[in-house]
Amino acid sequence: MTRFRIKIRLEPKNIVMLDNVVEGFDGLGIVSTGNPQTGEVTVHVTPDTYDEVMAILRNLPWPVSILNQD
Repeated sequence: MTRFRIKIRLEPKNIVMLDNVVEGFDGLGIVSTGNPQTGEVTVHVTPDTYDEVMAILRNLPWPVSILNQD
């Protein structure tokens, strides 16, 4: 299965909330923390869930910077 990685940065205090949001949408993605001190996180998604996860990230109630997508 092909997977994409969406690398983002957010306030470290919001990492757990992001994980809860992504897990709350069963099967949309998996959140892994790259550097919890700087808030760097990777969201692993499939081609089928990519657009929906991007929409969620853009509409969170806290700032999220998209670092790259591959």
